[in-house]
Amino acid sequence: MRRPLACLALLSLAATPPAFLREGDAAIDEQVTTVSTPPRPFCIAILPDRTTGRDWGLPYLKAAVDDLNRIQPDAVFTVGDMIQGYTRNPAEWDRQANQWKEIVAGLRVPLFPVAGNHDVIHGSRKAGDDTFGQRYLRTFGPLRYMAELDQATVIALFSDEAYGDGGVKLGEGQLGWLKTCLQRAKARGKPILVTMHRPLWRTEGVKWFERVHPALVEAGVDLVVAGHFHSMQDDGVRDGIRYAIVGTCGGSIDQHPLAGQLQHLSFVQVQPDGRVELFHQPAGMTLPPDFVVREDQDRVYALRERPGSATIQGSLPDPADPAAPLQGSVSLQIDNPLDRPVEVSASLYTEPRVWPVDGHLFVSRTGIDAFNPFTVHAETAYRMEPVGPVRVEAKGRASVPLKFTWPRAAGPVPPPTVQLRETFVDSKQRKVPVHLWKRPSIERTVSLLPGGDQPPATGVAWPIHAWEPSPYDTLEPDPTVRAWLTEDGRTLCVRFEVPDRVHATASADAPPDEKRRLRDPSGDAVLLRWTDAQGEASLLAEPFTPWSRCTREGLEARVTAGLIGTDGWWTEIRVPLTAGVPSTLNAGVADNDQTYHTQWRWLAPADRPAKVAASPQP
Repeated sequence: MRRPLACLALLSLAATPPAFLREGDAAIDEQVTTVSTPPRPFCIAILPDRTTGRDWGLPYLKAAVDDLNRIQPDAVFTVGDMIQGYTRNPAEWDRQANQWKEIVAGLRVPLFPVAGNHDVIHGSRKAGDDTFGQRYLRTFGPLRYMAELDQATVIALFSDEAYGDGGVKLGEGQLGWLKTCLQRAKARGKPILVTMHRPLWRTEGVKWFERVHPALVEAGVDLVVAGHFHSMQDDGVRDGIRYAIVGTCGGSIDQHPLAGQLQHLSFVQVQPDGRVELFHQPAGMTLPPDFVVREDQDRVYALRERPGSATIQGSLPDPADPAAPLQGSVSLQIDNPLDRPVEVSASLYTEPRVWPVDGHLFVSRTGIDAFNPFTVHAETAYRMEPVGPVRVEAKGRASVPLKFTWPRAAGPVPPPTVQLRETFVDSKQRKVPVHLWKRPSIERTVSLLPGGDQPPATGVAWPIHAWEPSPYDTLEPDPTVRAWLTEDGRTLCVRFEVPDRVHATASADAPPDEKRRLRDPSGDAVLLRWTDAQGEASLLAEPFTPWSRCTREGLEARVTAGLIGTDGWWTEIRVPLTAGVPSTLNAGVADNDQTYHTQWRWLAPADRPAKVAASPQP
């Protein structure tokens, strides 16, 4: 019986999470909540310097306009340097100014420019030449002004009143005007912001903290913001006033963001209680609803998920085999399922990198975030010649050799991980890279030496790998497996050792379907597969459940297990060899960690199990 709708008269967002109606400890399901939202902060956006970015910086300005139209602040201010300027040619100055104005014309919120040195200083270097200062007045607006907004007062200073003549100044005339503005702003009773292009408080000759700062303190100014340095930095709080310098939005930079240089927007939020908060956002970080459309995502899925669209055929010798050559190749087979060409590149996956986003101004860290050093084995001894780009036409096919070299090894070498990059042009004419990770098979050969209760001292501990990398793979080293025969040669002994911080039993409702349990056990498990004179057989054991099943009827194997300190466990399986010594062998470990997903790692790929040596290798 469905419960009648439970209604809340009014909820305030002051409580987090909302105070839902509850019965005891549990919330009432299917209730209706009426929510009273808190007053919205008043928001002022700041556009940092665009010069000396020249035309390459304009995409950042365009992206910032898109960001601002989606964020919808109450007003936008610049901090000057809208154009390259410093020219002697008025027509060139006009061209640059019009170029900037055409881009910001799409802004759907009020815009207030602030004059910077590039906007007003003449290229002739003539002292006090205000030619472009006058042109600025006609093109952009006043050089100094006060804007009385609904919830704040913003005072814009002119930090280049000397027009390049003998350094930066703040004359008595402008200082007197500022003090008058401050008194009027104080009387309004709203938060006060002071903005300018050059950070005048950093210029010794201005004597800011002697001549200007006391007036700001007396008026109750909250924030002083400037640009010019092209390096974002917080200059601290003095007498309750925060001083800050913003970076660039299209301007030239040559350092890492952590050195303060990045293309960004800044925002000043005035909270309903009058608090003023400043924060920054990289430019171009808001995205339209059609950033990716269905038809393009279908193409991505086709490249990623369609069986056979990208496969590696063949195998590589094991460098530990003394008879193997020191070079070889496998074949990368591409079957392009798309209605358009793809360009395919392949390289050895050694170190992760960030990914640029074509047509946009940000990068993705996914290449780094998805990196699992325990499954990728960047330290592998295999080396591969980079390939591509190779063009594969729509619905076309290509076979590309992947050439490898390696040094001789004393023991098993982890397989290489090949990163494939398949690029197509999407419906917005952007180059979309699809990344795939593939591992070639390694020709493993296991020698079954005679032993006893313990593996022989000369036996090999074979690593067990993730041959098909998954984001659910645990961040733990590979397990190992040792295989040997008893002295009489009638029993196969296999010992697994598994680094594992979480030991998982199968859940109480583990599926009774043994085929499903073989594929996806809900607890930690090991699986032994072999081929002998009677054909294929397998044995699954969940050592902590405990539970085991063998596909060969009547075969009674013995399974034992235990812990290795607190960070691992071991399992040993003893299989009677009723049909002789196996010709192939594979061993897998399923690590569950008490989660929904169980990840398998294997001695060898499922389609190429390890061979069993008829006699010990030299």
